[in-house]
Amino acid sequence: MIKFATVGAGWIVDSFLKGAKENAPDFVHSAVYSFSEAEGKAFGAKHGITDLYFDLDDLGNSDIDAVYIANPNAFHYSTAKTLLEHGKNVICEKTCVPTTAQLENLYRIADEKGVIFMEAMKGLYLPEIHQLTEAFKKLGSIHMAKFDFCRYSSKMPALKAGEFPNIFNPAMAAGGLMDMGIYLVYPALYWFGVPNKISAQATMMSTGCDACGTVLFDCDPLEKDGVFKNMQVTISYGKTSTSKHDNLIMGDLGVLHIDTMECFDNSYIEYVDGTKEVVTKRDTSFSNMGGEALQFYKFITDKEGTKERYEQSKTLTRQVIATMEKIREEAGITFPDRVYEV
Repeated sequence: MIKFATVGAGWIVDSFLKGAKENAPDFVHSAVYSFSEAEGKAFGAKHGITDLYFDLDDLGNSDIDAVYIANPNAFHYSTAKTLLEHGKNVICEKTCVPTTAQLENLYRIADEKGVIFMEAMKGLYLPEIHQLTEAFKKLGSIHMAKFDFCRYSSKMPALKAGEFPNIFNPAMAAGGLMDMGIYLVYPALYWFGVPNKISAQATMMSTGCDACGTVLFDCDPLEKDGVFKNMQVTISYGKTSTSKHDNLIMGDLGVLHIDTMECFDNSYIEYVDGTKEVVTKRDTSFSNMGGEALQFYKFITDKEGTKERYEQSKTLTRQVIATMEKIREEAGITFPDRVYEV
């Protein structure tokens, strides 16, 4: 049995707990940490947890094996660093850290302590991503992809009422790219590699964070058949309105349609002759965060057997965080200096 604690009290923690229970029953929720005593007690009572912590070092000194972190982005690095230094395995919600320097330091500490540090990216650990990858073989020469993820934030009414929600606060390392855009950057790099060129623009809010934006990746072609010299990936993301655009991976023999890049729930290929073939249809009765919870559990319990997979995960996260930095630089998205401290 692996005992884990949670940091944070939002809906995403509930979803992770559901996924862990469904997919990794020996991965047991055993403790709650919170900055707020009232919030911690309420969340503990909600989930039947009486082992509560309000000091991070106390949690670090406990017999807990692992921690799932889902507090605001700006606190991810310091929280993860403290827990890793105490020898805890850590899975941290996206975006795990704003900078490559922070990420490398966390990996260094984890390696020194013989524990795992992993960024939570649910779609990456669902079987659908492998089914989609296999379907690429049917598309011919892939030359363009269009990914979109825009969702109206539940915090918009509070913002309009004069409040300052964390998700729209640059001091929290928040905004559209960090919350929504990363869902598109991950599969783009997973499938098409690190782009040769990045162009990006963002619509900025009065709070100082980005509401939405567009990104263009120029990448090498997947197929070296001489037909296409490069391929392009277009990304659009946002938190201030909802779009339901089709996501497309376009080849000269067919187009792969994906209804959401968050979890790849349903997809199909439309071939040049107009025929269609279903690729994925996910059972949404199961939590979409179960895959990442199970993979984290496997990393912890079978380090030798999963070493190669863990190193692959680290490599991709390194590439994504570096790409996110370049996108922010191109689009003029900045955070206060303390957010970048190592």
